[in-house]
Amino acid sequence: MATSILLPLDGSPFSRQAFRAVSRLFDPETSTVTLLHVASPPEGVGERPMRPLISEAWPATLHGSEFRDHPIYATQVWDSTKASIIEAMDDDVRSLSDAGFNVRLEVRFGEPAQEIADLVEEGDIDAVVMVTHGRSGVSRAVMGSVAERVLRMVRVPVVMVRGREEATRPGPLTPFA
Repeated sequence: MATSILLPLDGSPFSRQAFRAVSRLFDPETSTVTLLHVASPPEGVGERPMRPLISEAWPATLHGSEFRDHPIYATQVWDSTKASIIEAMDDDVRSLSDAGFNVRLEVRFGEPAQEIADLVEEGDIDAVVMVTHGRSGVSRAVMGSVAERVLRMVRVPVVMVRGREEATRPGPLTPFA
């Protein structure tokens, strides 16, 4: 039976600690890992615009905020931001691919817990694996917990890996046994 795993990453070495859990818990021959990075929307531009059909509708000379609000400029900013994130995730994709997993990549913009829950709802995700800081008490109340919100929002199993702050990039992945 094929398994589809969602692995949210925030670009930090801390979040990559989930790689080991994925390699220990799931068989790479029958599993697909979807790496998800949820980023903040690009600063200085509004919502991602629909691509304009005709650009002549805008004045020929744009100044200041008119330039930032132009749909073509805004689209380029969104696309450039997404491309930078994808490029930064190349090593992550390679690491899981080298371990034998089929890997998909997804980049979204917005609030992380909501975007994770939306992707689970949209797709055929069987499980979510994510790293948690393991905070409790006041620090959890102040900083919040994306992992906890995801746990409450989705209807698939969520594997929470308690991360270690001192850990850096994960070493070689151990094969599924």
